[in-house]
Amino acid sequence: MKDFFIVLKFELLTMIKKKSFIISTVLVIAGAFLLIALPGLFQSDDSGNVGGGGSEGEVSEGEDPMIMLVVDAQHILDNEELLERHFPEYEVRTVSNLDALKQEINEDSADAGFEIHDDLHYTYYVKNSSLMDTTGDRFSALLQEQYQINECQKLGYDAAQIQQIYQTQISGEMRVLGTDGFSNYFYTYILIFILYMMILIYGNQIGVGVASEKSNRAIEILTTSCSPNALIFGKVIAGAIAGVIQTALMIGAVLVAYQINADSLHHVLDPYLQIPSSVLMTFAVFGILGYLLFSFIFGAIGASCSKVEEVNGATLPIQLMIIAVFMISVFTLSMPDSLLAQIMMYVPLSSWMCMFVNVAMGSVSTIQIVISLIILAATTLLMGWIGAKLYRRGTLSYGNTLKWKQLVHVLKHKGE
Repeated sequence: MKDFFIVLKFELLTMIKKKSFIISTVLVIAGAFLLIALPGLFQSDDSGNVGGGGSEGEVSEGEDPMIMLVVDAQHILDNEELLERHFPEYEVRTVSNLDALKQEINEDSADAGFEIHDDLHYTYYVKNSSLMDTTGDRFSALLQEQYQINECQKLGYDAAQIQQIYQTQISGEMRVLGTDGFSNYFYTYILIFILYMMILIYGNQIGVGVASEKSNRAIEILTTSCSPNALIFGKVIAGAIAGVIQTALMIGAVLVAYQINADSLHHVLDPYLQIPSSVLMTFAVFGILGYLLFSFIFGAIGASCSKVEEVNGATLPIQLMIIAVFMISVFTLSMPDSLLAQIMMYVPLSSWMCMFVNVAMGSVSTIQIVISLIILAATTLLMGWIGAKLYRRGTLSYGNTLKWKQLVHVLKHKGE
């Protein structure tokens, strides 16, 4: 046990002192603060809108209104009150012909122009188009409302009363007696994505680290000083702790940056940050075990490789498996009670993610969680034992990467 803690301390300090570890952590933290703070940096204190301008449909104090020109030969839009209600930020002017309208727009004397052909057809003129321009859609709504008023008057109906009937809203309330899947979807997806990236990135680093020690013959000295169990468990758990620390710092930076800029972001993420304690506990327990399980797998693969260059190719099947588990988890987000979700939450190579999804999005009993947890914990310990044997065997193998038959032979013969 003493050897284990010595290896754990040494490996952990080595990892967190690496320049790559420190620089990547600082860059992500700085990037999170900058990205989340951007809305506040471009926001005006007076209006609360980007660039200091008013919101759509308003004219800021001291700002000249925009100019809208209308060619309306049939006098379809004579209702000035309706025009002002739909376009309060525009000063609407009527021009006699289309040539005058085009000329003023080309000379930047007007911002928008409309030629009304009849009750249901018009042409919108603007000098430069924009993806964010909604003026045409708003004018369509205006012309549609005017058409409805005219038609109701022809039939002798009160257009205001009819409009009020159609605009009456029905209010309803949903009370969730079980799991609120709609509210849980966002943070569940984010958490499984974080877990997915942690295992892919840090697990591969563990495999590369073990293979590098083997390639430079450092593994021979290590195995004579400490037991293989202490070495592999110390390295894997140290890598897991380093990954958790770095990820926690990054997530913490994002949350702190959001809290600082929550007002400028209108607290848009507040509903998604209210994560139940049961969901967080499941994520922590199953996530850590799954993280350790694949870390042991990557470590075992690294011990079976003779060169660092061989690690990526040897770990490719495991990486594809992790990607497949992630895709299945994303699929079960919308179908947590499906047969596939019920099966995958017991398979140890997928339960570390699928069980968390089922707890967050579906209905899972305590006994199901306990059974899945026992299977996952036993599989993790077994993989740690296998990794220790392969780590010891790796000191004697400097040829090609160990094949599956050789790996099975190593595991069957305890004396080697």
